[in-house]
Amino acid sequence: MSLLSSFTDSDIFDQLKRILDFPVFKNSQILSGFLRFVTEETLAGRSKDLKEYTIGTEVLGKEVGYDPQGDASVRIHAGRLRKGLEEYYSGPGMEDSVLISIPKGTYVPVFSLKEKESAFSSENKPSISRPTLAVLPFQDSEDDSLRAFADGLCDQICSDLGMFSELSVISYFSSRRMASQEIDLKNAGKLLDATFLVTGSIQSKNDRVRIRVQLIQSSSQKLIWSDVYEREKSELGGFALQDDIVRHVVNQIGGTHGIIFREAAKANPIRHAVDIKVYDAVYWYYYLLNDVNEATLQKGLEIMKNTVSFDPNYALGWAILGETYVAGYFYGFDTGKADPLQEGIRCGQKALSLDRLTQHGYQTLGLAYLFQRKKKECLQVVEEWERLSYKATGVAGGLGFCLIAAGEFERGYGLLCESIQINPYYPWWFNAGLSFYHFHKKEYTDALYWAEKIQGQSVLWELILKTACLSRLEQSSACQAANSQLRQLVPDNSLLEQLLGSFLLSEALVEELGKALKKVEDEKSTAEGLNPTLN
Repeated sequence: MSLLSSFTDSDIFDQLKRILDFPVFKNSQILSGFLRFVTEETLAGRSKDLKEYTIGTEVLGKEVGYDPQGDASVRIHAGRLRKGLEEYYSGPGMEDSVLISIPKGTYVPVFSLKEKESAFSSENKPSISRPTLAVLPFQDSEDDSLRAFADGLCDQICSDLGMFSELSVISYFSSRRMASQEIDLKNAGKLLDATFLVTGSIQSKNDRVRIRVQLIQSSSQKLIWSDVYEREKSELGGFALQDDIVRHVVNQIGGTHGIIFREAAKANPIRHAVDIKVYDAVYWYYYLLNDVNEATLQKGLEIMKNTVSFDPNYALGWAILGETYVAGYFYGFDTGKADPLQEGIRCGQKALSLDRLTQHGYQTLGLAYLFQRKKKECLQVVEEWERLSYKATGVAGGLGFCLIAAGEFERGYGLLCESIQINPYYPWWFNAGLSFYHFHKKEYTDALYWAEKIQGQSVLWELILKTACLSRLEQSSACQAANSQLRQLVPDNSLLEQLLGSFLLSEALVEELGKALKKVEDEKSTAEGLNPTLN
């Protein structure tokens, strides 16, 4: 009996409509057009004509006579289409009775009754949808050396962005092939089905080279980010210039602190905890960073637990779930776990067991071990991360904070400074880490500068650091004002001592902070005509 005889064409079209309403397809003209075309052609009896060339011209808008062998775009989108179908049937389509699939090696869809254990079993669940990015060749002059440099630059940007598990990156080979057809940016974005495009230009005048790099949102053509790099032309001969530019560009764009996810967090506020499956972990992470309170954190835990339940192999999801538990411990929020730090460690280890390149996992483990006061384990995590071939600067800042808090001041300072110089968008505790460092060095003016940059994102630690710094700077009036606010939050000296020692593993630093804070209280007592406490 034919597979089609078990149900009608109307049943298949109804199923197609449900699939096309799924966000992966609804938000992609290429994937929805691809699936609709091959389904309609098959039901019309023209499945024998579903070849790569036909799909290229009818769906992707290729010119008549184009060469499919030299243009892999149809094959790329067919792979993405299969993953989209897997994601649909592993999520909202789990209970659907009609299965539409496209076996590898063909573009002809197969229609069947969905069995209980289908090809889309829980063991093969796909990962959550991620923003897709393509790097297009930079515009250049007729200078062959500049063209070669620009090509190498773009290829390396593409490769290094591919190291971020948060992004889906189109191969530079495919992007270059597309660009060679002189297609404008808007159509290139559509044909590559890329959410974001990296493009730019390279110019030379006299002995100087100017390289402009831009990030564009392909659907709106909105310029999201740009930067300009000017260098001596003589620097083009080696790899140092290329590595320097690539490193800066990649860390501005990619990673959990990069511009793509800052934009995504603005555009995708979390409204309903039940709408878990359409949100990537990084969207939630940014939302949490921007609004840390108990209700937000608990909602985040619910979202991330559902995310990893939906896709148990989603390494980044496990890492961010783990850090959410660690954050709950740090802020004293209810996480629903008796030992949130141990739960954070379990999640971080799960992330790295799935993918050791999930750099957020190292940050989760580093922070959890730090709060457990396990210095050896914390330093071991940092060393494992340092062995990676590519290191994200956002994670470098997080682990730099861990090192400073663990008493490894110079190593931590180097990582933190490197991180914020490349990407100025970072969580408040990076500022706290730098303040701790300068206080330890007795550079109290610098320590106060970084404490003030916390800017209310953590009132408690901002007040602790400001009070201690102002005390050492002998700025009595401002110091007493800060201390008055601090004592409203923490009136008990013993509790304040516990806070200082909760994750600062350097006894010398804890002692110096404690002395500075105690001095303020002594001066206050003296001013009130009471006997000061004994030293």
